[in-house]
Amino acid sequence: MSKSLFTTKSSTIHKMEYLEQEKILEIEFRSGNVYRYHNIPARLWRVIQLYIECEGSAGSFFNEYIKNQFTSEKIREANS
Repeated sequence: MSKSLFTTKSSTIHKMEYLEQEKILEIEFRSGNVYRYHNIPARLWRVIQLYIECEGSAGSFFNEYIKNQFTSEKIREANS
């Protein structure tokens, strides 16, 4: 089951979607690029949700805890 989170206040990230069975986090950036991050623990997804709910910066969380920490692949290029 997938779960989506729209980040209306983020200037970098538009939407995050977590695919629980596959442990995949898909992030759609405001640029239009979409990346898939692998082996994301369910507990990290819960922390992301709480962090953003408490007015935290999705971009800052991404840079600190996800970027360069997990294997990723670009699955959509902006304007494709």
